[in-house]
Amino acid sequence: MSSIDARIPVVVDLDLTLILTNSLHEMAAAAIFRKPAALLRSLWKLRTGRQYMKAALASEIEVEELIFPYREDLIEWLREKAAEGHTIHLCSAAHKSVAEDVAKRLGIFASAVGSDVINLKGLEKSLYLQEKFPDGFIYVGDSSSDIQVWQSSAGIVLAGAPDAVADRARALGKPILKEFRNSRFDFATLITALRVHHWSKNVLIFVPLVLSHQWNTPGLVVEFFLAFLCLLGVTSGTYLLNDVADLSADRQHWSKKNRPLASGRLRIEVGIALACFLLTASLLGAIALDPVFAAVLAGYLVLTGAYSAGLKRIPLLDLLLIGVLFTTRIVMGTVLVADTHPAWLLVFSVFFFFSLAVAKRHTEIVRSSKAGGGSLSSRGYVVEDAPLTLALGTGSAVVSLVVMMLFIIESMASGTFYSHPELLGGIPLLLSIWVGRIWLLSHRGAMADDPVNFAIHDRTSIGLGVGIALLFVAAL
Repeated sequence: MSSIDARIPVVVDLDLTLILTNSLHEMAAAAIFRKPAALLRSLWKLRTGRQYMKAALASEIEVEELIFPYREDLIEWLREKAAEGHTIHLCSAAHKSVAEDVAKRLGIFASAVGSDVINLKGLEKSLYLQEKFPDGFIYVGDSSSDIQVWQSSAGIVLAGAPDAVADRARALGKPILKEFRNSRFDFATLITALRVHHWSKNVLIFVPLVLSHQWNTPGLVVEFFLAFLCLLGVTSGTYLLNDVADLSADRQHWSKKNRPLASGRLRIEVGIALACFLLTASLLGAIALDPVFAAVLAGYLVLTGAYSAGLKRIPLLDLLLIGVLFTTRIVMGTVLVADTHPAWLLVFSVFFFFSLAVAKRHTEIVRSSKAGGGSLSSRGYVVEDAPLTLALGTGSAVVSLVVMMLFIIESMASGTFYSHPELLGGIPLLLSIWVGRIWLLSHRGAMADDPVNFAIHDRTSIGLGVGIALLFVAAL
């Protein structure tokens, strides 16, 4: 690496340089889910200039509540340069309130300036820095608009610059002092963003088909698989939107901070565009398949939207909604099997999945009580809620098992569908062992934060699931 004269200040850009995201997009995303009218008012200001739109949006959003993903290796390098005697400055096209807030949080900048009356980007930023630092400066940037700034700088630092921009910067003939690269966005990152590992939850749509014993009807089976694909698209789309809505809270969470959107590996605008495509294509496909199914799927989407928009911050109601959303997947299957209306199954599902949702939240509460965590309060819970979530969750689990036992007793009495209905009695026994284990691990804070995902990778859970399936088949 080339040496740097300690008398020369280092100036750092903010968006996609110091932070791995765009602060304007972050504020817009926050406004979409919290203050949509504010976003419209801000966009109206765009007619008078981009800087006025930024100022309007910054005035509507609590900037200090935004949590950004930082380029940690760059921050470490800046601290090293500060220790060597360089002054470090933040200069961004983002609104000045955002730049000042970030500078205050990091505590390494001698000054921080952002857009106000003038949009500090490209030539405007270059002229400003030449006036402020007439003896020269080192500039850390990432975009094509930074080329004009690098032209007037004494040295170049590339931070997340695309290859084309990096090539143009090198062609300027200025010393390239350091280069920081972004994590490569690959297929695995896309799979994680779409929550493919959560697709197993959508298998619930097939439960009515299995319980109605119509799996030997080819046309109906094909219809179920097409409906399943539509459901996959909607759930992945809603997961993306939910991640956009909950960016700041996720970045304070011990595991969610590593998600593609929260970590900055997936750009917000890309996530929103992908979500809109998936939702539109899935709903159109559902309408073509079955209008009633499409209506239930649209209802699922509305409930998910309401959850993301704010209901997830209402204690207990958020957990009930999760139970209802799981049950809605089963409702989709019941409308495809028109002659089956398993009321017991829907009641069981609401209580059962409510219990699992509470287990997830109880895990977070237990973990927070041990190590602290900023994401808990954003959901409306406190560590003192642990006894309540424990009682509600275990109680709901017991209710769900009682409902299942009543169905099994009815099946034994009616003698329909099953030649050995008494074998069904082993299913709630095995299920109670699994639920008990989930709650034991949750109360110890030793379970992954999603019980369903945990079950897919847990050998004991898989073994119990196989046992339940064998009992069902043997009872036929």
